[in-house]
Amino acid sequence: MTLSRENLRPEEARVCLRPIQQRHPDTWIQLLWEEVAYDQSVHYDTLLQFDGKGTISLSYCADHGLPWPMRGAHRWGERDLVRVNDAVLQVDQALACLEFIWDEVRLINRLIDVCLIREVLESDPIELSDEELQQAMDAFRRAHALYRAEDTYQWLRRRGMTHDQLERLVAEKATIAKLRKQVAAQSVQDYFEAHRAAFDRACIACIPFSDKEDALKIAEKVRGGGCDFYEAAQRCFLPAHSAPWTQNLFTFVQRGHGPSELVDSVFAATPGDVLGPLQSGDTYLIVRVLAFTSAQLDDSTRCTIKDILFEDWLAKRRQEATIEWYWGNPSRTSQANVLDHPSTA
Repeated sequence: MTLSRENLRPEEARVCLRPIQQRHPDTWIQLLWEEVAYDQSVHYDTLLQFDGKGTISLSYCADHGLPWPMRGAHRWGERDLVRVNDAVLQVDQALACLEFIWDEVRLINRLIDVCLIREVLESDPIELSDEELQQAMDAFRRAHALYRAEDTYQWLRRRGMTHDQLERLVAEKATIAKLRKQVAAQSVQDYFEAHRAAFDRACIACIPFSDKEDALKIAEKVRGGGCDFYEAAQRCFLPAHSAPWTQNLFTFVQRGHGPSELVDSVFAATPGDVLGPLQSGDTYLIVRVLAFTSAQLDDSTRCTIKDILFEDWLAKRRQEATIEWYWGNPSRTSQANVLDHPSTA
């Protein structure tokens, strides 16, 4: 009743519920809500689960509100997604067009990970200080080149977002980053010691090409002495050149990370060698090997290890999760679950 009367947002509502949960540790309490789009009001329900005795659902509706049995009733047009001239595409028809998703394991995992992370954060919330939220917002604006207030407002208008929605988006990203840090906090040093060789670095200079034949011609010319490597890089940088300049001239690769063809070739070479063209995604690279350095647990390596540990943590939770897809061909969805959950096959 208090949540309804004060029209608290879900984040605030969960905070209010915590003292009750602490006073009744033997009762599993889950807060559910539904937001009404047109006025952003929120309706709350609470589930109380007693171990081995079932679940009680509690709901309250203020005067002139919409009682819970009426919620979820659809008007005739709510399933419509888009109208093109006189043709209307409904949500279930649009989903059927996404059949390719079952062949994209990374995309499937991403959808499942969102649910797993949300589940963890709801059961064990992570608080952000005002300073942390401000730092996250500053980083977000820098990443999207939103240096002026007007730039930010235009970005919001183009996406149909409010400032509150932007803050929730940034807060969610910052919370996940903090969860990632917590998951990996005690294991970074141990992982580094166990996989030290995988973090050896090779410093390289590389010239990107979109066409393999162009890359091959330049590589042979450089290796034959007809053109200096850096002179070739300068020519490729000029706007008149057909190949896009897609990365920095100088970079590094780590022994255990990155495209296998690139990494294997670089670490089999010696400083001064010119390699390539080597394929990296849709790009072909001519690479000059500059130097090798032994692994060090610096900030960049720590960040890489945290990503690895967090992904391992998610992969384990995916294997243990019970997953039920509500759309798609049952045989395809079952196959997707088996591919991602070999232990349950």
